[in-house]
Amino acid sequence: SLTPQTIDSFHRRFGSGVAVLHSGLSMSERLDEWKRIRNGEANIVVGTRSAVFAPLENIGLIVIDEEQEHTYKSENAPRFHARDVAKIRCMRHNCLLLLASATPSIESYYAAKSGKIRLVTLKSRYTQSKLPDVYLVDMKNQTGAISQTLIDELYLNLQKGEQSILLLNRRGYHTIVKCSSCGEVATCPNCSVALTYHSANSQLMCHQCGYSQDIIKACAKCGSELVRYSGAGTQKIEEELNTIFPDARVLRMDMDTTMSRFSHEKHFGDFAAGKYDIMIGTQMIAKGLNFPKVTLVGVLSADQSLYADDFRSFEKSFSLLTQVVGRCGRGELAGRAYIQTFSPENQIIELAASQRYDDYFKEEISFRRLNTYPPFCDIVGVGFSGINPQNVKKASQRFSKILIDIAKSEYADIPLRLLGPSEGAVFKAAGKYRYKLIIKCKKNEKLCSLLWQCLYNFYGDKQNNGITAYVDINYDGSL
Repeated sequence: SLTPQTIDSFHRRFGSGVAVLHSGLSMSERLDEWKRIRNGEANIVVGTRSAVFAPLENIGLIVIDEEQEHTYKSENAPRFHARDVAKIRCMRHNCLLLLASATPSIESYYAAKSGKIRLVTLKSRYTQSKLPDVYLVDMKNQTGAISQTLIDELYLNLQKGEQSILLLNRRGYHTIVKCSSCGEVATCPNCSVALTYHSANSQLMCHQCGYSQDIIKACAKCGSELVRYSGAGTQKIEEELNTIFPDARVLRMDMDTTMSRFSHEKHFGDFAAGKYDIMIGTQMIAKGLNFPKVTLVGVLSADQSLYADDFRSFEKSFSLLTQVVGRCGRGELAGRAYIQTFSPENQIIELAASQRYDDYFKEEISFRRLNTYPPFCDIVGVGFSGINPQNVKKASQRFSKILIDIAKSEYADIPLRLLGPSEGAVFKAAGKYRYKLIIKCKKNEKLCSLLWQCLYNFYGDKQNNGITAYVDINYDGSL
């Protein structure tokens, strides 16, 4: 999300010439800002993904900060990537595009290394402050979500009057509700997702569709009352911190605490003003923040995103760890970071801890070259959804056959590699079952023509009635 600190910085430097566009504005506020831009009253636009469409007439520069972030990709139609839209606008306005990041996307860095775009490297921090010391904490012999090592460091920071940030990219209180007798896990009736216990309202909630229900005392499958609540989310860590350090002022930042308007501004402003000693939060606290009094960062579950069903999982993990470590030691005070992990020997964690992006890039680019992943190909995803899982599966198989037949007969010169169809990462979401087809290819006009022809034939077949199919030309692993 767009941090309040970024907006304030631009307003202080450029005054009323700055317009802001993001989803936190009301419809009338967004319209007012759009009119100001259209009428030439603002010549600088700061915003989130949608700001790339700002109605500027004479663009000289587009800057995409943290360009590797997956949030620049829209998951809903028209499923655009802000970076691609920015490139097109720069071509039309003959202006400069600046992609900025401490951990660039593999595709962007490869393009820079290949000479397709220019690479400019900052060798040191803007403030000349020293990079934090980073330590790995092996959690295999630890009990609890917070290691004794990190507890001791938090105590030291409290004694010195310095601030600390803890990252746990998992909201809620308990993350698993499971029967100890039969092993049944409480799941959402609308999604194939486990329910998470939230202590604030004593409800089990689905983070996919928003479904909620009362806590369960007996297993719905076998009737056993041996129901175990386990796993730790931000709510539980907040409670543990208040128990361990009763005098500490703890701020929790996650989707549950930032739902109201201006909550981000208020909470971050209070933390910057020193009204809190420890901030625990999800990935919203990992990037784009500058708190000079923060000298300690703790990552509570570094392994969480490493083994996701996504070829970018290592890239996302490396970026998140590197970025959150950089939140400390940004002022005159030296910083230190502690990364808790069950895999301290994992190469990605070691490289992130030592801030060695170039070494990480060499490993990752070798993997992608060997397995034909971007930047050595493009990936297109075709998603299918419907109420009946068997119908969705058969429809995805029919689309696959249509694609193969048309490609062989009319587009034989296009190199394609099909993976699937297979179940979606979340098989059932909001009552609908999902399948996906992954296509490794090179994006061009011929490919788009092929895909449109396949969709036309697919929807022309009455057997596919009730099935939704869509093409994601910028597939990022989220189908």
